[in-house]
Amino acid sequence: MPTGSRSRGPPTPVVGVAGLGYMGLATGLAFSRRRVRTVGYDIRPELRDRIRAGKTPIYEAGLPELLRGEIQSHRFHVVDGWADLVHGADVIFLCLPTPRGPGGRIDLRPIRQGVREAGAALRGGTEYRLVVVKSTVVPGTTDGVIRPLMERVSRRDSTTLGLASNPEFLAEGNMVQDALEPERIVVGVSSARDARLLRAVYRNFPAPMLIQSPTEAELVKYASNAFLAVKVTFANEISRLVERVGGDIDRVMESVGADSRIGSKFLSAGPGFGGSCFEKDVRALVDRARELGISWGLLSHLSEANRAQTHHATALVRKAVGNLRGKSIALLGLAFKAGTDDVRESRAFPLATDLVLGGAVVRAHDPAAVRNFRRVWEQTPPAGKSKALTFCSTVEECLRSADVAVIQAAWPLYRTWPERWTKLMRRPIVVDLRRAIPEPRRHRGGIGWVGLGVAAR
Repeated sequence: MPTGSRSRGPPTPVVGVAGLGYMGLATGLAFSRRRVRTVGYDIRPELRDRIRAGKTPIYEAGLPELLRGEIQSHRFHVVDGWADLVHGADVIFLCLPTPRGPGGRIDLRPIRQGVREAGAALRGGTEYRLVVVKSTVVPGTTDGVIRPLMERVSRRDSTTLGLASNPEFLAEGNMVQDALEPERIVVGVSSARDARLLRAVYRNFPAPMLIQSPTEAELVKYASNAFLAVKVTFANEISRLVERVGGDIDRVMESVGADSRIGSKFLSAGPGFGGSCFEKDVRALVDRARELGISWGLLSHLSEANRAQTHHATALVRKAVGNLRGKSIALLGLAFKAGTDDVRESRAFPLATDLVLGGAVVRAHDPAAVRNFRRVWEQTPPAGKSKALTFCSTVEECLRSADVAVIQAAWPLYRTWPERWTKLMRRPIVVDLRRAIPEPRRHRGGIGWVGLGVAAR
């Protein structure tokens, strides 16, 4: 059995990571940095070559430095096939995509294919291998779908094959820190042997390990994301009340979050939640409950409330400039949040759609996400409006002759707002959906400032 080395105690198992996207690459590099020998594999040869060259395929603070350091350490290396992965590692983490499919269900085809490939590569071997599902899958999938498929294809049973669940809790924009120093490690196992293996690979991580069944671990992931989506939506809905009755949503939520029973995280109002997880996971969880005959009130309405918040953001722009037809609008921030180039479920898509369908001409800028946003926008533009949105390489180009600027993602660059930016605009109005520009700078910048969740003075 391939094992890593340690100066004291039993050898640390070698980790394999299948899928080197957002979550897989951060996961693999975190194991490597924690002195666990790690091999990675991805079906995309161009991605493998890029990672080998020390180039990260995604925008994430700290990731380029981490990748280069771990490649130089020789603890992390990339292999070119499933056979190399499963025979070179003791514990194999499946970090494969589970995108949203029709009707809200997750699409298991990528992970099914990965399980078939891994199972075929495992066939004929006698060494014990633990396969860990790190992908987000609905409760019951590891035991009910992946285990029988893996056992059938690999022709193995529990004597030489283990299956476990180990959901990830990485926040984009903070993935490196979250991967290296998780708050908790949730594992779902079916045997004491598998629990020991996972304790061994995580022994250098300063976090408690919570051991439960695979189905319970899967449910922890969905319940956590659903709860965070509820917190965001709560803050968003309160923000609309604050605008009417008076006050500032950030001051209100700061005091609400000071209650230890509630906590301050995920109480920052904005144009709605986005990203790869919340919308997909909430829909999948609601759909699974419906299949089991469970009727939910709160969670079943989250998506509707999220859309309403984005439409409210559009209404703020309309209120600031009047009729949208013919107006020039600078849309600042295309990623679903600052600090990432990920545009999945970004509120910039429905916001831009509302604006161009209202007759506006939109110029857009983002420090990292323009390429990703452009690719998706050009695939599904609003009917007849594909040319109503153009992309700019600088903030200055985006703001020139604009009637209003809309901050959708709170990148640090936008927080600086120098007075020269204001002078480029036809009308010095900023609709700040994230309250990104600090109050002193609003005055120095000479802008008419409208903040989501802030009552007009």
